[in-house]
Amino acid sequence: MELLDEFTDQLHEWSTSGKEPLLASNDLRYFLDLQEKRLKNSSTIREEEFVHVKEEIKGHLDRKGNGYSSKILYREARQNITYLKDGKKVKKITRPVNLYVTFTDKEGYEDRECVCPNCGNSMSILKAREGCPYCGTFFETDDIYPCVSSYYTVPGIVERASLMGNLKREMLICASLFGLTAFLISFMHTYKDADILVRIFVSLFMSGLLAGLSAFLWYMMRSWLLLMRLFFEAGRALPMLKTLNSRNKMLKFMKKYDPDFSYEAFEGRIISLIRTIVFSDDRDTLSIYEGDNELSGFDDVVDMQYRGAVYIKRFEKIDDLLRVEGTAYLTDTYIDRRVHEKDEKIRFILQKEADGQNDPGFSIHRVNCSSCGGTFDAMHQRNCPYCGNPYDLKKKDWIVKDMKKV
Repeated sequence: MELLDEFTDQLHEWSTSGKEPLLASNDLRYFLDLQEKRLKNSSTIREEEFVHVKEEIKGHLDRKGNGYSSKILYREARQNITYLKDGKKVKKITRPVNLYVTFTDKEGYEDRECVCPNCGNSMSILKAREGCPYCGTFFETDDIYPCVSSYYTVPGIVERASLMGNLKREMLICASLFGLTAFLISFMHTYKDADILVRIFVSLFMSGLLAGLSAFLWYMMRSWLLLMRLFFEAGRALPMLKTLNSRNKMLKFMKKYDPDFSYEAFEGRIISLIRTIVFSDDRDTLSIYEGDNELSGFDDVVDMQYRGAVYIKRFEKIDDLLRVEGTAYLTDTYIDRRVHEKDEKIRFILQKEADGQNDPGFSIHRVNCSSCGGTFDAMHQRNCPYCGNPYDLKKKDWIVKDMKKV
């Protein structure tokens, strides 16, 4: 879990200073740059951090194949997001979440060495992540492994471990305040002519009675509020019930085309594609998007939080293409006159060549032309800049054929 903590620390630093997370892949850095630009255009700063919680549930899911390994690390956390507009705090959000981070590693990569193009110093590829130790030069390299290819959060309802502790503390405070008040009132106004011991005994009795009653009423009120919140969250989640079988259906469908298929990695890829398209300023030239729908309604979005559910409506093989149609459930943050969140559904259609070789280390920002072997960034280029031949991204990865808000 050390890598997970290291990445969240770097993510927090990025949100406050703009320094890109060293563990992020080139593709993830590209998305973060897009989001940073969107925030700057709206004169907004978004600070984010993930805080450990007591007795957090954590774990990992592993996947190997093709010379690469993927590990999805997850843990419970408290997510703190602060929005500042024109230097003033306009909104703060604190909520329990489950954090999922996908790390991709390459076999034998840690043994590689590289040479600084400025001073000629030889160093390990892992040292190069932090720049040349002699001249301080930072230079462009391929993704340095292990790297984070995607991350997302799934919202929770309450912090499980702290729920009872907080409730007991609140009940004790409530009982103490009301009990002390009852004792003082009873002692000063009841049986004034009685013996002092009688007055103390009666006051203690009334104090204990009111303290117990107030603690019980506080417990009932907090339980009622929690129940109301559960009903509210259940109402939000009700449309997502149809997503429950999506994972099993997709695993069964993909088994014959990709034996190493990971639904969790596929989920992360869907969210990554949607986010990149939403935050892009020039969607017409994106090679990952072939749709023609009007998407200007997303131009004020400054953040997208995954709600933990994707509904796979249809999947099929048409000729040599795999086609997946579904709906992603997200909470989008808009900034106009104020900062506000809104639950939204985004319908998508994905395509990928059925016999396309799965490559967990594939990066759209460093592709190789199949005709001339040239390396280039294919995010906004559909043709090789060296030989002019079209580059078909569907041979390597999923692309979005269509997308719209519903």
